[in-house]
Amino acid sequence: MTHTSFPRRVLDVPEAAPPSELPASPAVVAGPFVFVGSTSASNWTDGLPEGARPRPGLPYSDGNPVLLETREIYRKLDAALQAGGSSFEETVQINQWLASYHGDVERDGPERDQHALFWEKWRSIIVPCLDARNEFILDQRPASCAMPVDRLLCSDSTVEVQIVGLVEGCGITKRAYEHDVHMPLGGYSIGMESGPFLFTAGFIPTNFVTGAADGVAVPDHIWYGNRTYNEVAETLRQLKVTVEAGNGRWEDTVKATVYVTPLALRNLPAIDAAFQRFWPENPPARAIVPVTGIGGLNDGNIEIYLTVARPEFGGEKTPIHTDKALPALGYAPQAVKSGPLLYLSTVQGRTPDGAPPSHAVNDRTFPFFGRSVREEVRLIQENINSICEAAGTSIDQAVKTELYFNDFADLSAALPVWADAFTDGYPASGFFEGFPHLNEVPGCRLTVDMVVACPD
Repeated sequence: MTHTSFPRRVLDVPEAAPPSELPASPAVVAGPFVFVGSTSASNWTDGLPEGARPRPGLPYSDGNPVLLETREIYRKLDAALQAGGSSFEETVQINQWLASYHGDVERDGPERDQHALFWEKWRSIIVPCLDARNEFILDQRPASCAMPVDRLLCSDSTVEVQIVGLVEGCGITKRAYEHDVHMPLGGYSIGMESGPFLFTAGFIPTNFVTGAADGVAVPDHIWYGNRTYNEVAETLRQLKVTVEAGNGRWEDTVKATVYVTPLALRNLPAIDAAFQRFWPENPPARAIVPVTGIGGLNDGNIEIYLTVARPEFGGEKTPIHTDKALPALGYAPQAVKSGPLLYLSTVQGRTPDGAPPSHAVNDRTFPFFGRSVREEVRLIQENINSICEAAGTSIDQAVKTELYFNDFADLSAALPVWADAFTDGYPASGFFEGFPHLNEVPGCRLTVDMVVACPD
């Protein structure tokens, strides 16, 4: 049994359009899916519009500001889904991004205790955000993640939301499922079967009752143990149960998206060790995404969600490798092709030995002459082009991209170069700011995660 495949199509959705300065489309159709980019309530002219915020004179009596803001986002998402022939009833995956900082605020350094600083703030955002979601998506809610980042593009924004829906008439029905290992409190589905893929929610190493699951914490009185390894191993254990509960095969996992705090980012070898334990061979493509914190578990450092191929429904797992591109960082292939899509591991603008040497010149000797992030973007594009070519597609077929900056000061320098890669319409996109001066490759400023359509 196979799915009906739709060619890549960039949608024009004026109600949900990003600002013209961004090389991004509101939504893209590819295969049986509509990919809607990270959507803000902002009107991109003067911030949040009326109706998406309380009236200035009634800040405490005019409704919860996050609820008002998120309702506006869902109205835009609805327009984008409908333009692609989908609806909230057909959604299979959703990501929510929570802002920790607002406005022109000096951010603390990478050693800050993000949970102590922002825990209650994240809680105050996610609850009304989910309440708004529940007004629009009544049942069989999509598999979900909610991640804090330092800042969003609009300084007034508290949250952005991105969503994936099934195209009506594609011949696929979705099915949500549950089990008693992971019982989320947020009202989302832990897994979603949808044709060639199975999407899991973002999992964290918790039992949702007492905090961290048994065996995750490292004793304070001895040296032995690694908290990051324990968190990843427990999270993957729960995910494996989830995949198998949905009649998926663990070995068919095509993409793992791993959100990491600074502590976890400094323990990448421990993440690799856990991945090698759970996938002794043929690991999935992997995105390592630096975020401000893990909102679902106080003192947590890891959240992971998976995309799993379903060969009996037109999906498969084909690792992609080319010597023309740098190998993926850590224990992962450069990319995995499955059904109508190519899932890339995260790409950074690096040389074989680390960050480009021009960083030192641009940043220290002539700090105002130019921004070295331009060179990073070009290196990223070169690597992605080579990987796509090996898979029989091109970067021009990108359907979903996420760009994670260490500092939004690099945004204006990066965007014109980034836009040059796309001559057939921009992908649905998100642009986020994470921790300053902290990345998988020290000295690099930008991390890119991408999904690309593979034409028949």
